[in-house]
Amino acid sequence: MEGNLLFVGGDLSGIQKFIYNITSKRAMVSLKGRSAYLKDVTSEICDEILNIEELRNYPQRDEMKIYCSGGKFYLQVPDNEAVRNAIYSIRRKWEKKLWTEHQGQLSVNIDFVPFVYEGDKVKVGEAVDKIGLLWQKITEKFNALKNQKFKDVLLENNLFEVQKVGGDVKVCQITGIEGAKEYTFNFKDEDDEKDDVLTVLPSVKAQIDLGLKLRDKQHFKMLEEYADKTYLGILRMDVDGLGTRFVSGFDTMAQYKDFSWKLDKFFDSENGSLHAIQEQYKEHLNIVYAGGDDIFAVGRWDKVIDFSAEVKAQFSEYCNKELHDSTLSISGGIAIVNAKFPIAKAAELAGEAEDAAKKYNGGAKNAFNMFGESVSWKDEFDYVKNYQEQFVSLIENCGLSRGILHKIMTYAAIVKENQIIEAENRSGDHRRKPNMSYLWHTAYYLTRFMGKEKDNKAVYDFCKDLRDKQLVKTENYRLMSLAARWAELLLRTQKDANNED
Repeated sequence: MEGNLLFVGGDLSGIQKFIYNITSKRAMVSLKGRSAYLKDVTSEICDEILNIEELRNYPQRDEMKIYCSGGKFYLQVPDNEAVRNAIYSIRRKWEKKLWTEHQGQLSVNIDFVPFVYEGDKVKVGEAVDKIGLLWQKITEKFNALKNQKFKDVLLENNLFEVQKVGGDVKVCQITGIEGAKEYTFNFKDEDDEKDDVLTVLPSVKAQIDLGLKLRDKQHFKMLEEYADKTYLGILRMDVDGLGTRFVSGFDTMAQYKDFSWKLDKFFDSENGSLHAIQEQYKEHLNIVYAGGDDIFAVGRWDKVIDFSAEVKAQFSEYCNKELHDSTLSISGGIAIVNAKFPIAKAAELAGEAEDAAKKYNGGAKNAFNMFGESVSWKDEFDYVKNYQEQFVSLIENCGLSRGILHKIMTYAAIVKENQIIEAENRSGDHRRKPNMSYLWHTAYYLTRFMGKEKDNKAVYDFCKDLRDKQLVKTENYRLMSLAARWAELLLRTQKDANNED
């Protein structure tokens, strides 16, 4: 495209809270419905801008759409006053619509940056730089809009005037917003055959109806069914450092479009690589939301961990093969909760676990957080999984005592407390002495164990490896303790399943 152009951006704000702000009853249907609703809203706004009268018959219309996924869209369109006014009008319309339907829980930022191409670079005002300048400028505009969220709506509705209260006002059972009505929903094939009467907003009804249609098409289960009489795993993952890459990682718009299209292809949970991975776990897990570079999934806790590792492995392979980029990484976190635990709170805990993974190892990212501990995908996760599998196999098949799991976790707790003491001492706050007893306790315990199991070669060799190679390194205690916790919960899960049988 040539001449004076507008770089148009749209960004749905409040996606995470919007998706998770539901009650646990019929949660899976509501989650899936809300996820699909967000995709529909993003596409609808994007298409509405592309269908502005002055753009509809533009000869290079196929070059206008750059990206539309994950609650965001970016377009490049011809710049003229009519197009600018139409974009402002669309922004006001959707700002009002989302306020009316969601009372501030969900909003959209829409704005544009005027620019022209100068070779492979862009000129914005007097600045000339690589294509990433457009993302930098539109992000600045988004931030400004977020600081004045719903400004026009609030002024138009005179919210500072005294409002009437009282009367027969019904509150939505899902969102807590006033103005709800009673609707009947057919939740057949779930925990009972009777219809449910819920008091919800019309917009929430539409989302539930959408979720029910998806259930009939995709045949997903209730959250309790995915838990499979054990614990539920709530997973959140996303690609590391993608915003920085968009600002500084591309020389041309064509490179960006190719990259974003291929990235979106991987995270397509209906037809892309992510869908193929989900198919392997469909009996135990379901992807609630996947868009842009984000994943939110729920399922049986152990299968969710396995799924996470598979996503990481296939994402790395995909980046190498399709994007010719070995530097991209993905981080994630899992919250493991009771099947009836409030889904909104569980999603919050999973988000905190994901944040901890991204901050791990000085912000190096490329990590996964489980059981409250972060591990690097690069080398630590496989180490932990290897020893978890050895613990389980030896306990189930070779008579290794489960007591070893608790001993290792106890010694690791001492190591963790020592690290706190050392940090305090470095800061000069305290002068406590570290407890080094874990070293000789570990050696004594494993040596004594080996003496009892000298005729059991598998157990003897395993304990010798722990004593002589693994637990001579202080940093390995944390990883070995994580393996022990993982093994302990797996063994408990398997025991409960056998008792059910």
